[in-house]
Amino acid sequence: MNRLPARQKGASVIGTVIILVILGYAAYIAIQYVPQLIESKSVDSILRSVEDQQKTNPANGVEDAKAAVIRQLQINEMNDMTDSFTVKQLDGAITIEFSYDRELNLVYKKQPMHYRKTLHLD
Repeated sequence: MNRLPARQKGASVIGTVIILVILGYAAYIAIQYVPQLIESKSVDSILRSVEDQQKTNPANGVEDAKAAVIRQLQINEMNDMTDSFTVKQLDGAITIEFSYDRELNLVYKKQPMHYRKTLHLD
């Protein structure tokens, strides 16, 4: 007598490999993106700190605001970002702007990521 093959129990090897490849690709992207996200959140925190400092001890001008940003960058050990910000004064208001580029390697292409953060101090 011919017996019918038993139904498969569990995942196939091909299905398991596909799932592992997808998880590996997601981890590869996350390893690149998470540090960029942390850096972006740190810049947000620096701008909030400068804004809070401005409320308690108003900056006298561009140089004071620039010094405050540099001090916050040093505290956060982000000295490589000192060339990524500008401080301008227009009509009595001080504007601090961070602008920098990063790259996300997606294997099939390199995706440029542009970050721009602005703070207006009155």
